[in-house]
Amino acid sequence: MVTVYDVLVIGTGTAGYTLALALRKAGRRVAVVDNRPYGGTCAMRGCQPKKYLVAAAEVAHLSHQMSRIGIQPVAQIDWPALIRSKAAFTDAVPERTEKVFQKAGIEQLHGTARFISPEEVAIGPDLTVRAEHIVIATGSRPTRLDFPGAEFTVTSDEFLTLGQLPRRIAFIGGGYIAMEFAHVAGAAGAEVTVLQRSNRIVKRFDAELANRLVEASRDSGITITFGFEACQVERSRGAFIVRGSAGCAQSVEADLVVNCAGRVPDLDDLDLEAGEVNRTPDGIAVNEFLQSVGNPRVYAIGDACGTGPKLATVADMEAALAAENILNGNRQIPDYQGIPSVVFTQPPLAQVGMMEDEAGTSGLRFRINRGTMGAWPSSRRIGQKHAFYKVIIGEEDGSILGAHLFGYNAGEAINIFAMAMKFGLSNRDLKKVLWAYPTSVSDVKYMID
Repeated sequence: MVTVYDVLVIGTGTAGYTLALALRKAGRRVAVVDNRPYGGTCAMRGCQPKKYLVAAAEVAHLSHQMSRIGIQPVAQIDWPALIRSKAAFTDAVPERTEKVFQKAGIEQLHGTARFISPEEVAIGPDLTVRAEHIVIATGSRPTRLDFPGAEFTVTSDEFLTLGQLPRRIAFIGGGYIAMEFAHVAGAAGAEVTVLQRSNRIVKRFDAELANRLVEASRDSGITITFGFEACQVERSRGAFIVRGSAGCAQSVEADLVVNCAGRVPDLDDLDLEAGEVNRTPDGIAVNEFLQSVGNPRVYAIGDACGTGPKLATVADMEAALAAENILNGNRQIPDYQGIPSVVFTQPPLAQVGMMEDEAGTSGLRFRINRGTMGAWPSSRRIGQKHAFYKVIIGEEDGSILGAHLFGYNAGEAINIFAMAMKFGLSNRDLKKVLWAYPTSVSDVKYMID
């Protein structure tokens, strides 16, 4: 049986959800399909459930560092209760998402989608869909490890559902997922080791501030081992041994090993070759309008797309633009400049715009304001030791070229710099604002003199 739609959206995460509703509102006949419960990575296995755990870790971390200035007793995390609280949110997402689609008049399909021709997609064994436009919004999945014993590791998806927290946890990888979960587990009382094959963590962030994060992590009891390339995991008397480095000579024992080696676009089930859809290691190969370079009826958005940062806000932007291009012809081009990102550790690390080395090769004249914030009142009143800022300012016009923050509420304060970059506000413009005081955001004025 062949069913015909104007648009088929493969994936029901934030990108697919946003695009499907926009197209349906414009009167298109839209169907969505997913081979997992509706909701996607961000709501079900990523940003939102992670933030439940991060919020608890923040409270525990703050109470610990403030124990020296009058807060007693130190807060402790009830892990099973925390996971139940998180699950109460995620468990409700699929039904809530389906109700929104139903109310909008969007056809809901369940099963694994795969191309059988450039214009047709098979869903399961019995249904074939033909669509004028097909949008790939399948999100991402954890990278698979390829060494003996890899099957003994768990992914970030499974970490988010742990009913009990093991005593010793090893995280393979030093990216943002590893560091965020390491801080969560450490705040909950686990002995945590991060195994990073290179000499840097969170490589997409400023190196100087990443080193500050290493110091803060170690001060909180997290072990970070550099130059450890995992090559094997073995069972050992109810626990696991992770072996790594040259000749697998080093070893770390743990009760749980978490694969945090990164994420890749979730595209393997789609049989893209049959659909004449080209892909790259970063995702679907698209033109400037988010349209497949191989099959013009296909668009790709979110983590499945081969361009742009892999962030939920970017996915929403790409969804809105792709919907406009489908409705009105290719006119809208995504703007990936000035998008902030955050590592939700304790404290968080945030950035937007250029890094210092990028500014150095840009040909622009600039200056850098940098300094520690540990002695500032905003740090002292919460017992914060580790806090640092770096702001890159255009020499001629005071434009904000980049900002890098490490400290409490950095994830909120970075949005001020993002807004300044988006709307062309200079450091002089920002200094004119009478911020609510004293707040973390009001500290911005001390960073941009």
